[in-house]
Amino acid sequence: MHENSTSDGEETERIAPDGSGGYRTATPKRQQWSDGGERFRIFAVAQAAAMVLLGVALFAMEMWTPELYFVVSFLALLAIRTVLAPTDRIPAWWSRLNWVVRTGFVVFGYLVLRQLPVLLP
Repeated sequence: MHENSTSDGEETERIAPDGSGGYRTATPKRQQWSDGGERFRIFAVAQAAAMVLLGVALFAMEMWTPELYFVVSFLALLAIRTVLAPTDRIPAWWSRLNWVVRTGFVVFGYLVLRQLPVLLP
């Protein structure tokens, strides 16, 4: 692999051995999470903000019902959970969150079953 240094010496360009091009070694790497606590705090703040904003939006549109609020909050939980899924190791809070999601699916199923007589003729 060939290296070309710049004048300040901080960035180095490496050229791939197969000749496919170069890349810079000073490219920022993906942030490593030291523990599950930091990611949990981000998750908790994001979920709380989503629930508050969704509640305000439902009230503003005069569509607020407990069932609809649960459904949109649960969808927000699933979306945030997907974005912040751990990649390197599974912290303890993630296992507990899986149980919350399973319970949410049970409640969601109950709400759907309750609406079946309205939906079916």
